[in-house]
Amino acid sequence: MRVAIVGAGALGTTYAVLLARAGAEVTVVARPARIADLERGLSVRGLVEASARVRVVASGAELGSVDYLILATKAADADAAVASVAGATVGTAISLQNGLAKNDALDRVFGPERVLGAACAVVAGRGDRPGEAIVTMNRATWLGERRAIGAGPEPDTGTSGSDQAGTGRTERAARLAAVFRAAGLPSWSVPDGDVVEWYKLCALLPGSLVTALARCSYGEMALHPFLAQQFISIMRETFGVPASLGKFGASSGVPVDPPGAPWSFGTWLGSDDDVALAGLRAIGEVQAAAGQRVLPSMVQDVLAGRHTEVEALVGPLLSRAREAGLSLPATGTCYRLLRGMEDAAAQRSR
Repeated sequence: MRVAIVGAGALGTTYAVLLARAGAEVTVVARPARIADLERGLSVRGLVEASARVRVVASGAELGSVDYLILATKAADADAAVASVAGATVGTAISLQNGLAKNDALDRVFGPERVLGAACAVVAGRGDRPGEAIVTMNRATWLGERRAIGAGPEPDTGTSGSDQAGTGRTERAARLAAVFRAAGLPSWSVPDGDVVEWYKLCALLPGSLVTALARCSYGEMALHPFLAQQFISIMRETFGVPASLGKFGASSGVPVDPPGAPWSFGTWLGSDDDVALAGLRAIGEVQAAAGQRVLPSMVQDVLAGRHTEVEALVGPLLSRAREAGLSLPATGTCYRLLRGMEDAAAQRSR
């Protein structure tokens, strides 16, 4: 199987190394200035220890034809990254980014019929050298047709999209999920890719916003009473938006938590805060006992003095909430604080 990874950050490096180690023909698409370093080899450590040498290119013309393309850049870099591979022939594309606009660039360049829904519960940080990633969470990658668009007939690309027994799980999703599992990346094909993309956004934001503002790890947040309570407040707000749209929950008949989810949001949302706080605390205790320091990408950016994805992730969610007549005060406060921090830092650097 020929796989292209667009973006050689920590997440892209993790998928590239593990897929190459499992026998996939992997090509990484990166900025020209990074190619020489990356050609020396990629590696991951932490929960997984592995290394691989892969082909590295800078454009779609060099990439050629691939069965699957995986977009793994930051949201702000998506347009430029996808434009750089516009000349490639792609069977199916997925985005491992977060946010409500995560598939837009792929849809424009390759057509929505070639784009699967996807989300992951994999967390990795940059290592000490170029091409190295440190994996701190490796729990799930979900793949599925986007029902908001409709599966429809697919192009004959060698990755057939025939529905398996009317379940909504297509062969192209199942095939890639099987390759991920063989590579050591737990993965599931699901009936509705739109649902898991909403789920990942809502699951991501409470921990990302709180840890970014507190500049702490996920475990430290989970064990701190004030920070954990703020997590619960944001959780209830964010999940209320897709629930109001019938994406999942009691009104839709779709379980909140997809298979392999590292969290128990379905239970927490239907329970008192004490139950949710106990569940979150248990996660923190496990991470503390294992010596794990899980840092969501947003707090990694804050600690490194980089611009975060808060606008790309939270701005559209707040807009959807307003359209639905919903109020998200805890989420909105964190959003404004992070935007203010970023703007103040930008002013100081001028």
